This record gives sequence, C-alpha cells and structure tokens, in this order.
Amino acid sequence: MQSTLSWSVHPLVENRRKSVLLGLFLALLLVGIYVGFQSIYVAGLSAIFLIGSLYKYFLPFHHQFEADRLVITSCCYKMERPWETFRSFYVDANGVLLSPFAHPTRLENFRGVYVRFGKHSPEEIVNFIINKIKD
Repeated sequence: MQSTLSWSVHPLVENRRKSVLLGLFLALLLVGIYVGFQSIYVAGLSAIFLIGSLYKYFLPFHHQFEADRLVITSCCYKMERPWETFRSFYVDANGVLLSPFAHPTRLENFRGVYVRFGKHSPEEIVNFIINKIKD
C-alpha cells in the first residue's frame, strides 16, 4: 500500500454544464436584486455573499493523504488533521465523510471532514481510508 495519495478537485471545471447553469442563475438573481433595490452597492454586496458562500464550488481544493495526517488546501484555506481524529467514515456517490464520532450523530456534518472524489478513483481513496481508520 502506498504511504501518500494526492489529487485536486475543482467542481467549477469538472462540471461545465452545471457551472454554466449556475452562472446564468447567479447573473439573473443579481440582475433581479439590482432592479429590485435600484442600488449597485446592494447588488455588489449580494454578489460577494453569494459567490463567497459557494467558495467550495468555485475554488480548487487539493487533497493529500499522508501516512500520519490528512491535508486539504486551497488558496486561502489549509486544514490538517491526524488520522487518529477520525473514528468512522461514510461513503456516498461524490465523496467520503470522515467523522470524529464512532456512531452516527447529527454533529457529524459540522465536525466531520468531507473529502470529494473529483476525478480520482473512489476505490483507491476508500481503501486508503479503510487502512487508516480501523472501525
């Protein structure tokens, strides 16, 4: 088994059709806000909040599984966690939720770490996690 695994995920580039539809929706929404409020400042502030809330879609994220820790980085974001932090995990179609809890709880979505597969092999990622997190 390999000791490190790394890949990048950039949903904006990977899902071109969804990205175009999202861009059109956001443009129409911002035009509607501008027309409704008649203020470029309100529309600009709305654009900042809308695009800022979707930063995980617009920015690329680099995932790196090391022998002793998980590292996720982006332009203004870096998260490092040792593998001992995680006690369970849940796989879905798009990625894996790494949970600090041994049993399912509602807090997992807030305290856990979601790792997207992107275009990387899901089997390779899940096998690496299985070897690091012993249930």
